[in-house]
Amino acid sequence: MKSGENLLVPLIDQRVALGISGLKGLYRAEVVATSPLTVQPRALTADGKKQTAVRKVAQLDLGALVEGTGVKVRNYKVGDEVLVGVITEGTANFKKGKDYHADPYRINSVDSSIVLGVIK
Repeated sequence: MKSGENLLVPLIDQRVALGISGLKGLYRAEVVATSPLTVQPRALTADGKKQTAVRKVAQLDLGALVEGTGVKVRNYKVGDEVLVGVITEGTANFKKGKDYHADPYRINSVDSSIVLGVIK
């Protein structure tokens, strides 16, 4: 160790990396509002409380998958049990149709959630 070297920054970086490395990429949630799409994660916090609802969640365009097949796609309804994925890199700088720089401080953020579908 160099004399006077600041070890706090590497220690903080290590603790943050450990904290996010075990995060799940998917979680169960309930749709609590449809405009904007808002989901309430089902898993409780360590002290048994509900987690904060996630607003403005993205969703897949499932209509594009079944176009021309006669299958109807319904919109999400309040109370639907859904599977939600979290995009690994931070998407705070994302603009539709454009390349973007991932935000290294928002890795695995629930702000980058996308509803994958309804769980039956």
